[in-house]
Amino acid sequence: MLLKNIRQTGSWLCILWIVLALCSCRNGGERVEHIEAFIVEDMMITAEGLYVPSGYKKVNSITNHEDNQGATLSRVRAIEDYYDSEGKFMKTRVYDQSHKRWKNIPNEDSSSQEKELEKPLTIHIPDDHGWKPAQLTDQQKDEIKAHVIKHTQKW
Repeated sequence: MLLKNIRQTGSWLCILWIVLALCSCRNGGERVEHIEAFIVEDMMITAEGLYVPSGYKKVNSITNHEDNQGATLSRVRAIEDYYDSEGKFMKTRVYDQSHKRWKNIPNEDSSSQEKELEKPLTIHIPDDHGWKPAQLTDQQKDEIKAHVIKHTQKW
């Protein structure tokens, strides 16, 4: 009877040790995701090296950042609708950029994909030029995330 209890206790301790070992193998890192919709002034550089306003752009973006024991990963997916200073639509830029920096070896990986379109695509951005991020509901964030992923996943 004593031997049976020792075996059961040993089995439970072994299972507990395996579970703890598996839990400690997790990345232990931090993941952050920001979903945003905003308007920002667009600038151009003059021949004299000065930046002057040339219009504005409306932006829907998803920014992901993950920091774990092995690497730091960053990814930005965005849709940017460009307008001139009179509010006339000019172009849409859609891009997906990622960067991975390894912590234990001096190595970095980056990738960038981009396309231009001829129609505005951003959503949930008011037309007023408040120059601050739109206050988004959870549903709007979900819609923006799905919208941006839809336009950046087919590369």
